[in-house]
Amino acid sequence: MEGQTDQDDLKVKKIAVAVIVIFHLVGLLGFLIPAAQPYFIKLVPFHLLLMFAVIVFTYNADIKRLLLFVCGVFVCGFLVEVLGVHTGKIFGSYYYGNTLGYKIAAVPILMGINWVILIFSVGQMMKALKIRNSILASLLGALLLVLFDFFLEPVAMKFDYWQWDWHEIPFQNFIAWFIVSIILLKFYYALGLKQQRYIGIAMFLSQLIFFVVLYMTAGTNIFA
Repeated sequence: MEGQTDQDDLKVKKIAVAVIVIFHLVGLLGFLIPAAQPYFIKLVPFHLLLMFAVIVFTYNADIKRLLLFVCGVFVCGFLVEVLGVHTGKIFGSYYYGNTLGYKIAAVPILMGINWVILIFSVGQMMKALKIRNSILASLLGALLLVLFDFFLEPVAMKFDYWQWDWHEIPFQNFIAWFIVSIILLKFYYALGLKQQRYIGIAMFLSQLIFFVVLYMTAGTNIFA
């Protein structure tokens, strides 16, 4: 019976990976076709919610720990963004556009969800790589997220996720991403969430490839 349960879980994970890859691929094509861009930009909030749902509904361990993780990262990530937008002291001086949808205190609610997706995905990747030391895993995971943000930033500006004052991305932003990511990843590891086969790797790599390709076609030097 346990073997059958494992097989069923594997099938669910494979379907989830297919959903992750297909939706990112379709979204990438939509963003690359100028005539389709306005329609796909409107779908960004639904895409993020779908990826969040994939994480939650495919998780096959202690759901209370997962919910604690989701709530903790959502609240912390969202509050950091609120402080960042209103003070300019954390990431630098920036403001959010309309692409990510409904805002509270000038920050899209989905930014909390976005932090949940990113931290869960990278945390799962580090576990898949058998990095057992939580401090080392958090440091390496944070570096990966800074790399991700490097490609994300010019794309985010082009498609009105958010905008930087004077259209310049301060180095302070990457330092803040690194520090916030370490803190949230340490929280992830403290909860001892179970590794989910394939989900984290598929999620992070799909997002990274999505933004790398768009970065290469954006024609933007983020340090200009």
